[in-house]
Amino acid sequence: MFDFLALPNLIHLGALLYMVCFLFRNQIMLRLFAIGGDFAYIAYFFTITDKPLWEAIAWASANVVINLVMIMFILRDRREGTMPDRDLQLFRRFSSLNPGEFRRLMKAGTWTVADKDQQLTAEGATLGQLHYVYEGDIEIEKSGRRIKPEQGLFIGEIAFLNRQPATATVKVRMGSKYVTWDAQKLRDALAKDDGLSQGFMQLLNVDLALKVARS
Repeated sequence: MFDFLALPNLIHLGALLYMVCFLFRNQIMLRLFAIGGDFAYIAYFFTITDKPLWEAIAWASANVVINLVMIMFILRDRREGTMPDRDLQLFRRFSSLNPGEFRRLMKAGTWTVADKDQQLTAEGATLGQLHYVYEGDIEIEKSGRRIKPEQGLFIGEIAFLNRQPATATVKVRMGSKYVTWDAQKLRDALAKDDGLSQGFMQLLNVDLALKVARS
């Protein structure tokens, strides 16, 4: 073990740590092993010749700084921090999103408490919004058939995904609480954030699967 840590072998240790880091899906572990590899490289570049290889040390040090900063971002995203109680309860339902992704999602959305009965979609009409009914009575009418689903579901998700007109007429009763996203703004937000996009699409897939199971 100690022979392997001899100065000429530090470059091999660094390479090994870099290879191991890519075995992890966990971003923090991946970056910690990458940092360990960079430190091994720095030690090698500092000692292998009479004069330190400053250019190589600088680049390896830059990698360390970048990975440390990214670890800070990841840890920040995982912290719930302070959320309004309504947001916190909704976050508990959106289990495929971490706190940071959820906050970015909610920046693009608007909470509404219906002060009267509201029609959210009309069957066959173009739909420029996506809704999530957090609480309240919902009535869905599709091809002349009326359905009263449970609360806690997306409205307009098929139109959102396929960029097609609404497939049903949906109304919510006075007092219902729901979140609304402008469809194009939400698409733009998802396009800029792979983690948010994957987590949100998982939410929509689960929602669709539950609706199929209930129908």
